[in-house]
Amino acid sequence: MVSLTTIGILPHPGKKAALELTQRTIKSLEERGAIVWLDEKAAELLDRMDLTTSVRLEDIDVLLVFGGDGTLLSAARRAVMYGIPILGVNAGHLGFLTELEANQLESALDALVRKEYSLEERMFIACKVVRNNCVVAEYRALNDVVITRGTFARIIQLATYVDDQPVVEYQADGIIIATPTGSTAYSLSAGGPIVVPQLDCLIITPICPHTLAARSVIVRHDSQVKVKVAANHRDMMLTIDGQVGFPLQSGDCIETSQANVKAKFVKLQGRDFFSILNNRFKSIHGRKEFDQ
Repeated sequence: MVSLTTIGILPHPGKKAALELTQRTIKSLEERGAIVWLDEKAAELLDRMDLTTSVRLEDIDVLLVFGGDGTLLSAARRAVMYGIPILGVNAGHLGFLTELEANQLESALDALVRKEYSLEERMFIACKVVRNNCVVAEYRALNDVVITRGTFARIIQLATYVDDQPVVEYQADGIIIATPTGSTAYSLSAGGPIVVPQLDCLIITPICPHTLAARSVIVRHDSQVKVKVAANHRDMMLTIDGQVGFPLQSGDCIETSQANVKAKFVKLQGRDFFSILNNRFKSIHGRKEFDQ
């Protein structure tokens, strides 16, 4: 006897197209006999609060994410705690992380209900902020950990170490420590390399360094990257996937390494990374790629 499939849906609550797609998908899944879990914000907007209590998030088989890459990044940090596979459906602009376009979802639901799909793992990075020998903050990121100056044009000193060996001391506007998944995000804009997401490594890229000699560095996945920040001001920030922020102080040490968990992405039709890359390079100049 085949057990019932439980499918969660997490749409971007501010996108009309994502909410409309959610309504249609709930109906299609219920017709197929699947159990549906719905994110609480969307449940309130769609008047389906019953779907927030019918099953727990940690018990679902697949999490459908309707939106762009920003929505998917947020969902991935949430789902990775429970090892839940994610299927991203693009309800925004061109997305690197989404597997399907909205018009392809209906034909994919049968495969989801029958659990006929493969999984692709992506590395997460863990980071902690050490201040006066005490850990004051800890995070996990799928894309990147970024240290930046604030609103004023004041450079910061960034002493960078790999496995406690000094690499370089950047004078810059900031520094990005990215995963291969994040290599096509902020790191790319800062001049970092493009790395295929199936690899495991850490990418260190300075932001607007005040020297022509500063370049990106790629290190092994099992390395630990430490960045000690120094500045004569308090206008510095640590951001996680561009979505979570933590204010830094001069003397803080940010320690980053591979996390002990990995994101799991549902693969149905093998959307090719390089075709997505090519399409993005051809996209209209100034077009927003990631939802907010």
